[in-house]
Amino acid sequence: MTGRESVPFRVVTADGETIELSYSSPRPAAEHDERALLEQTPWFEAGKPLRNYMLHETDFYDEVEQIWGRRWGAEGIGRLREVLVSRPSENEIRPEYAEEWQYYYSAAAGNADLGKLQAQFDEYYDVLRANGVRVNSVEAPVPAIGTYGYIKNLVTLAGAGLVVRGGVIMHRYGLGSWQRGREVIWAKAFAALQLPVYLTIHGRGICEPGAGRWLDSKTFVFNESVVANEEGLRQLQFVLEGLGIELIVAHSPGWFDSIGGGNIGTSHMDMVLMVPGERIAVLSPHLVNYGFVRELLRRDFRIVEVPVEEYWDLAVNGVTLEPGKVVINKGSPTVVTALEQAGVEVIQVDFSESQKFAIAGLHCATLELVRDQLD
Repeated sequence: MTGRESVPFRVVTADGETIELSYSSPRPAAEHDERALLEQTPWFEAGKPLRNYMLHETDFYDEVEQIWGRRWGAEGIGRLREVLVSRPSENEIRPEYAEEWQYYYSAAAGNADLGKLQAQFDEYYDVLRANGVRVNSVEAPVPAIGTYGYIKNLVTLAGAGLVVRGGVIMHRYGLGSWQRGREVIWAKAFAALQLPVYLTIHGRGICEPGAGRWLDSKTFVFNESVVANEEGLRQLQFVLEGLGIELIVAHSPGWFDSIGGGNIGTSHMDMVLMVPGERIAVLSPHLVNYGFVRELLRRDFRIVEVPVEEYWDLAVNGVTLEPGKVVINKGSPTVVTALEQAGVEVIQVDFSESQKFAIAGLHCATLELVRDQLD
């Protein structure tokens, strides 16, 4: 947002509360010449109405950087430029989570150590910065309490939305009622960043696409399991098709009376698939339908299979920094060797403490905001 001017404004509620905000103006007031600008504008002609039909022919994405401040969009696997994260707080270590660990989709091992948890997240953020990624951060409210009790997983920013070609598709949650309420926090963070919201999944729709995966900049993969239903996927597809993006729907098993220590079913697509380079797929085939395996082969992907015994190292939940370079959870020696043999540079971060408060890895902790577009 170089050369922009931050202009303060405020909202005053009917109850008299004042909320201070700012607008990122693309044209600093001291340098602005309205008449000179009009003369350069194609739909202006002196003495005549604005040529509105020209506005109807402009693409939102072509204007998003000037109007909204950034060319938002993290589709594909091009070089990662900007993210949004949230450092762990007391919100993630409440005793109820350990007592009812299946309900909270947590771990039977008990609560995480907050200091160790924060240190591991900080190490990950340092890796991102060292690789040229701009790291924005949300400091969530403490305590965070929603309609259905404590709000949990405020660090899993992939659960905020899917940022694609100029804007974000916001989630309506299906994994847990303890997620609901997070969307209010995320929406305010998006407004502060001037990130436009394309759609919030609504009605009877359930969909959490921010934890999906890109095969390339025009092909997005998400599954149903417990994190999407047919109506939510329909709403997601409506937006993506309008942006010229193909949606592939995969199918992963969920659970019912028990999560079996995390070993029954799975949730998001980033728990079973990672694309670390062009036409390379790290895949846990035991947790996805075989039709998707055939789709990858049809598209000429090289599949790096995750052994069942390495699945809970969560290497598959890593983040592609650029084609041929990934940061993953420490572990999974078989997967790491296969990736290196395929020419992929692998950076490992110890993220083990994260799995004590939530079944979550590095990608879960990251909302990707901006990527280079290879095409």
